[in-house]
Amino acid sequence: MSTTHVAAPLFQLQQLDLELERLASERQAITQALRDNRALAKLRQELASARQQLQAGQQAQQEAEWTLEEINRRLQTLEQRLYSGSVTSPKELTSLQQEVQHLRAQQSRQEEQTLEVMDLIETLQHQVAQREEELRRAEEDWEQQSATQRARLDQLEQRRRTLEEQRAILAGSLAADLLHRYETLRRTRQGRAISRVEQNSCQWCRVLLTSSEMQRVRLGTEIQTCSNCGRILFYDR
Repeated sequence: MSTTHVAAPLFQLQQLDLELERLASERQAITQALRDNRALAKLRQELASARQQLQAGQQAQQEAEWTLEEINRRLQTLEQRLYSGSVTSPKELTSLQQEVQHLRAQQSRQEEQTLEVMDLIETLQHQVAQREEELRRAEEDWEQQSATQRARLDQLEQRRRTLEEQRAILAGSLAADLLHRYETLRRTRQGRAISRVEQNSCQWCRVLLTSSEMQRVRLGTEIQTCSNCGRILFYDR
């Protein structure tokens, strides 16, 4: 039996193994994507942050309103004293008027601060609503995508089983020593034990074969390997 006929089933076996590796890589990528959706995680984090800011803003608004209520209460008490006629001392009246004036200025500033906080709350509420809508749409899209990906996983699994069955049959037809040699080369040659010969050169390392090497590959009965990369040479007539 010529080298071509001996190497042909090994080359077929390698094609099956390469396809199985590709399937495994795709399955791993899909599985990882299903477990770890960074886009959704980012949107959830942004929503949580927006809600925290809104909560802090609402607390600030409550505190601002409490402060304004306290100022109004104090101002009302002082104005009642000022206009009730109960205070007759000029010095005390002057002091009371100054205190009322000070509280009115403080009241004005506090009202401005309270309005600013209320405006901020409105902005934060809008941001939270926007983040919630973005997350809702992203989750809907993800549900559709993940359903498609899970269906693809089922397809890949079916394909894997078919290839595994084909590989088992092909490997079972090979001599044990030949199969062992193939498996050893796969482990030590980046998963490529066989290299096709095209245009009189090894297609893996691109080294040109001599005339005698080409003759042995075409007509010889023993497995031939590339003198440069060490892979089994397969010449497809």
